[in-house]
This record gives sequence, structure tokens and C-alpha cells, in this order.
Amino acid sequence: MEALLATDPSEVGPYRLEGRLGIGGQGTVYLGRSGTQKVAVKVLHPHLIAHAEARARFLAEVEVAKQVVPFCTAQVLDSGVADEQPYLVSEFVDGPSLHASVKKSGPRGSAALQRLAINTAVALAGIHQAGVVHRDFKPGNVLLGPDGPVVIDFGIAKALDESRSFGTSQPVGTPAYMAPEQFSREDISPAADLFAWAATMVYAATGKRAFGGKSESAIMHGILHDEPDLDALEEPLRSVVRDCLAKNPAERPAAAEVVERLRGSSAEPAVVVAEKTTSLRRRGGLLAAGFLALVVGIGYAIGTSGDEGGHSASAQSPSPSGTTSSAVQTTSSPGHPSAPKGDQNSSSPASGANPVESPSGGSEPKHKPSPKASGGGSKPASRTKTLGTFTFFDVNNYCRANGYQQVMEESDHYSCINADQRTTRVDNSSVCRWKYPGHSGTYADGETCKSR
Repeated sequence: MEALLATDPSEVGPYRLEGRLGIGGQGTVYLGRSGTQKVAVKVLHPHLIAHAEARARFLAEVEVAKQVVPFCTAQVLDSGVADEQPYLVSEFVDGPSLHASVKKSGPRGSAALQRLAINTAVALAGIHQAGVVHRDFKPGNVLLGPDGPVVIDFGIAKALDESRSFGTSQPVGTPAYMAPEQFSREDISPAADLFAWAATMVYAATGKRAFGGKSESAIMHGILHDEPDLDALEEPLRSVVRDCLAKNPAERPAAAEVVERLRGSSAEPAVVVAEKTTSLRRRGGLLAAGFLALVVGIGYAIGTSGDEGGHSASAQSPSPSGTTSSAVQTTSSPGHPSAPKGDQNSSSPASGANPVESPSGGSEPKHKPSPKASGGGSKPASRTKTLGTFTFFDVNNYCRANGYQQVMEESDHYSCINADQRTTRVDNSSVCRWKYPGHSGTYADGETCKSR
């Protein structure tokens, strides 16, 4: 957690803010308190929901998300609008993301992978039962908390999607974990979440993405036409994952069916759902009781022993690198694999400078400072203005506009590729100046563009 910046609020609604958990494409996430209870407070970027009608739609979607049973999900607790900016309050989960855990410790072993697969499928079953589609399920949206795997960032993607400007046809989501139908902006059903779940299980088992292209076109081609290598997965998970990766959404099993099929070979005892240690996990009323009957009926205990926990809250903006994106929490820890790519605001060139290093051997731009070293971004002398965010697809268009062939994702930044396959590191602040011209002092705070 980082200290609050001079431009950050000290409180949002009735919640006192204690620090910054991170910033992502959807908003800034803070550690807050309500009395003695820790919560994650996500304040959305103003440009995402700028009109009263959009804010009302967002709050309505959050009300639906509150009905999701708190089994293997971070419970949505509250929402509101402060200074015309919508905010979302959810249960604080103290643990690393699955993405960060795999990056640090490697793929999950057989037993841990089995628990992860069933717990996250149970979470999706509860989300879908409430009439919600996650739309951005990925390794960065699974936190490994003290109580076991917890799914985050559900309930607001639809509202954000409907509220955004459709001046661009660029899809919403994290490309490497998007279902085929999401690229064509077809109606999104729960089946899209099962495709993303299967791709996430491949990553958890191998440390590699199911569709490993390094460019936008390669990722999309793989998802639309290729079959991933599933040899590292054991049965029955391998067969379940293969079925969930069907190109046709009608051919994918439902989340409850996935749980049932995996439960058939689980070594876990067939007992009722273990009571969680926090009171948040014991809420849910009649809906929770109905879902409890579903879980008990299939005879699986949501056991958590052996699942890694940690002390960093995680979530991030959508990005094909698997950077975390969450409705509840983000991470900007130094060197953290899920940190926003290329936070270079303290070393970005002046406006109008060459946006990428010269392919012919020009001076190489400095590596980005860690978020901790830069405080999550340079502290402007005056009040900053959030212009918007950029995505993988924006960077790809930016590279093409500068004479390159395509974009390639690296572990912590983007690079443009020229005709002879040479790569040039992209400066995020230059992307912001390109996407949002006409503003003075434009710089990048992660993948969020701001001006002074």
C-alpha cells in the first residue's frame, strides 16, 4: 500500500481513506475504513461515467452485484456518488492475485490447482445465479486470500461497457482471456466467463497463457482459430477446460456443471461449505441459502487449506498482459507482476518528443520507476485532470501511427515492432499525448492519462 497523494481525497462518503492500493483502467482503489472494518474503496475515473443517467445505471448494476452470494467472491458492500464520481465499496481481501503468485512462485501443483479450479467455478456459479456476467475473469481477478481463492471485479463491467463512448469498436476486456464472441461485441452470456475461466486454469497450471500470441492480431487469431496445448493438465480438469474453450458458446458447460464434473474426482471430503472466518462470508439471506444447497448437493467443501495467502491486495486495468483489473482492489507494489505497464511519468520526454526510441540505435529510454519510487505518479503542483485511459488496442494503433507494424507486450511494458521485427519500447506518456492531444502537461499514471 502507498501513501495517499496530495490530490487524493481523505474520505469518500462515510469511508476514511488510509492509503492507495493502486490505480487501474477503471479507477483508483484505496484502503478504507468504516469503523474498525477494512474495506476496498474504488473510485471510478470521471470520464467513464460522466452523465447522471450513466451513474444511475452503474448504481443499479451494483445493486444486482450485491445479491451475489459471498462464497469465493469478494462481497460488494456499498456504492454511491461523491463529487459526481461513482464509487464501489467491497470486502478487503488481503492476498496476492493468482497472476502475481504464479509469476513469483510458479504454476500451482495438482492439489492446489484442483482447489483453485473448483473454488473459482463455485464463485462463477454464484455470480451467474444472481444474473451477473463477470466479463473480465482472469488471473488478476482471483485473489489468494487467507480464506482461499476469491473472485473479484464482477458487477460493474456491464455498466461501464454500456456507459462508454462507442466511437470506437475496440472490445472491452483483457484480450488473452476474452471469449471469441467478445471480439465481435455479440451478446455476452455466462458462457464467456467459462471460456475465461478455462484460459485462467491453463495459466495457473503452466505459467503461460492458453493463447500466447505477442500481438493483438496473434492473440485474436489464436482465440478464434487455434486449440491450446492442455497436456500439462490432468484429468478430469483437462477435459473440462477443453470443453470450456469451445469456440461456440452454446457448447460450453455451465459453471455448476463444471463444479460437478470436477467434484467427481476431488479428494476433498464431501461435507458442507466451511464457515468463513469473517462475518462478510456469512451473509446472503435466502439467495445464499439456495446456493448453499447447490454446493452441498454436489458434496464439495470449499476447503482452503494449502492455498497461498499474502499481504498485498491486487487488481488492475484490463490489459492483455494479465495485469490485474478489479472492481475491488488493485496493486501497484514495486516490481509486482500485476503493476500497470510502463508507469513512466517521472521520466517521460517532453511533449512532442519522439514517442519511442529510435529503431536504428537511438538513445534508449529509461526504465520506468517503480510505483513506490514515484508515488504512483509525479505529484503535480496544481490539480490534475483525468483525461481517460489507454488499452492494448490503443497502443497498437499508436505504434501503427508511428510507422511500426504492430505492438508486442512485454512483462511490464509495451514495445512497437517494425518491419524487420526489431522492437522499440513504448513510453506510456507519449501514448497519452497521442491519444489526448491539445492538453498541457499530459502524462501517464499507469495506463491512465492525466494532465496538469
